[in-house]
Amino acid sequence: MPQIYFSLTAGRSGSGWLAKFLSANLDVNAIHEPIAIEDFGTRMPEVRQLRSFNTYGSNKEIQAFWQHKLDALPQDINYAETNHTLGKCGLIEALAHHPRNSDATVIVLRRDLARQCASYVNRHDFILISTLWQWFLAPDYPNRIVNAEPFLKMGQLGAAIWYALEMECRQTYYERCYGDRIRFVNAQLEDVTQPAGAKQLLTDLGVDRTPILPPKTNANSVASSDELVEKIDAVIRTSQFDPESLVSQYIALRGSLDMAERRAAA
Repeated sequence: MPQIYFSLTAGRSGSGWLAKFLSANLDVNAIHEPIAIEDFGTRMPEVRQLRSFNTYGSNKEIQAFWQHKLDALPQDINYAETNHTLGKCGLIEALAHHPRNSDATVIVLRRDLARQCASYVNRHDFILISTLWQWFLAPDYPNRIVNAEPFLKMGQLGAAIWYALEMECRQTYYERCYGDRIRFVNAQLEDVTQPAGAKQLLTDLGVDRTPILPPKTNANSVASSDELVEKIDAVIRTSQFDPESLVSQYIALRGSLDMAERRAAA
């Protein structure tokens, strides 16, 4: 059967590069982000859908979006999309219950958290709320794993750190809760952009070949300073961040990101 590939990642973590890597090494024309005007709301989540999932969970509107998107996937050729917004509005929940889940692989792509956050800060990604709504996560969403309050006093920097930690927890959450229904493959950006790590990623994807490594994609024009990276790293270490523990607490207290149990009890 043709295979489908998605990524579960935070953005500024190599998702654009991953699309080029998959295109170069697999029999697939990988898409990074479908952003034509007609794609929003059909193939690409729009602000309403991202905000809706993170406020209400997998309601009827979210379910309709995913039914349309997943049903429209090619049936006769491999398909790959590394769009990082998908994992923030119900991709995993929808895929787990869709007939194509047995053909799907989700690449859990991570990057060094401090350097990832520094990239957000350099691009001023966490200043405008509209940017958070469309591309990232807003710290005031009611459904979140990591408490944002301790970080918000740091302004844009704190919001970026909270987001990176939240996404790390969501990756942990999804692998734990849906690993029995979806195939997850882990990839660390700093490793897979090197020959040995790229070879291991292909092996994990079931491909035996010498990897082709594309150049960096969508890199910042100004590199993050070591001082900024060290400052962010110190904040993360001081917070004693433990995604496994935070996910366990969240599941015990809140149940699930799709809020299915809360909707059923309403």
